Amino acid sequence: ISIGDQPELDFLPDTIKTDRGFVVVNEHFQTSDPKIFAVGDIVKPGLITDAIGAGRRASAVMNDILAGKRPSGDRRVMLDKSRVTLEYFDPRITEFHDTTECGSQCASCGACRDCSMCVTICPQAAISRKDLGDGDYEYRVDPDLCIGCGFCTAGCPCGIWTLMENEPMV
Repeated sequence: ISIGDQPELDFLPDTIKTDRGFVVVNEHFQTSDPKIFAVGDIVKPGLITDAIGAGRRASAVMNDILAGKRPSGDRRVMLDKSRVTLEYFDPRITEFHDTTECGSQCASCGACRDCSMCVTICPQAAISRKDLGDGDYEYRVDPDLCIGCGFCTAGCPCGIWTLMENEPMV
């Protein structure tokens, strides 16, 4: 259920614990009823990328439970929020007719959209896209060509690329 940015809690059973208008969850996004999970603005105000990341982690926990394993989930930080960009977001577009239109306005969910912006922007042609088949792909960096300019990092609308600090030459 998508509730927007102000939670509507009237539909919840009385067994679900709330605090100051938000649903209380544990580290696995389980509510006081372990069969009910909650993510997004019903738990705390945040970005859609927070909700997507929480949904991914909650689904990993659900998968563990269904497989009879102890829930572990994925506790990694999904995306460095300082790198989320709205550079390609057009606030004048207020409705979407399909996922392609919606995806073109993505703020960033921390997953590559396969836009090839990094390939296009790299001045050394150090980044290439490899087709892995079955719709899978990966982007690779040739370390012999990369000069560490950071254009890929700045140009990526999804915050995928990171740079490691160069070690000074002695």
